[in-house]
Amino acid sequence: VDVESIIDDAVFGEGDRMTSFIIPSSWAYAADLPPLPFDQEAAAALLDEAGWVDDDNDPTTPRVAQGAMYAEDGTPLSFTLFTNEGNARREAVATIFQDQLQQIGFQVNFQTIDFNVLLDIMDSQTFDAFILGWRNGYPDDPDVTQILTGAGDVIASGSNNTSYYNERFDELNLLANTPSETDGCSTEGRRPYYVEMQEIFQEDLPYVPLFTIGGMYAAQSSVSGFNPYPSQMYWNINSWAVNTP
Repeated sequence: VDVESIIDDAVFGEGDRMTSFIIPSSWAYAADLPPLPFDQEAAAALLDEAGWVDDDNDPTTPRVAQGAMYAEDGTPLSFTLFTNEGNARREAVATIFQDQLQQIGFQVNFQTIDFNVLLDIMDSQTFDAFILGWRNGYPDDPDVTQILTGAGDVIASGSNNTSYYNERFDELNLLANTPSETDGCSTEGRRPYYVEMQEIFQEDLPYVPLFTIGGMYAAQSSVSGFNPYPSQMYWNINSWAVNTP
């Protein structure tokens, strides 16, 4: 998928591409990790290798299983993609996904549904794919125990609804949150663990990370002390002041 075109069309270029599960403004971000390239020929080759073939030489029809590991021969390469209704940005993302994946032989059935219904489907792990977003709190803490480790893979009560599990990833996440391993959980002590976790995440790809949305803040010149952080505009609101003549 061409993520740059998604950023241009869905948020008018006001976003930064993500390479993994940590936002680019975070102290734990692996800045040297390159984004996955947009390469439809390589994608098609991987599909062939996985047993999903273009049996009729017609790119407008879905590929079919032929020796695939998890599908009977003849099964079309098709899945349903959900997002919440009324969110124009996510609908734009889904439309681009649908178009670009169709070009390499996927049939993507896109549906918008009520947000609470979508959450129920996610929690019950009865979906093919979905488009949603995570919001970071402040102060920034990249602990992903809830959303990307085996501890969170609990139907109806956990947030690891993709059932992602990687033993090394879980081990690193635990070490990153163990004071004795990280100089009292300092950012400098924790960062190497998160860098390796991002490399593992990109290789396994339980999510396709897209972008962070740029925030636009403004204050009149008469307001002093206004200094928003990337994920929290109001962090120092107690020090704001209006300067009067």
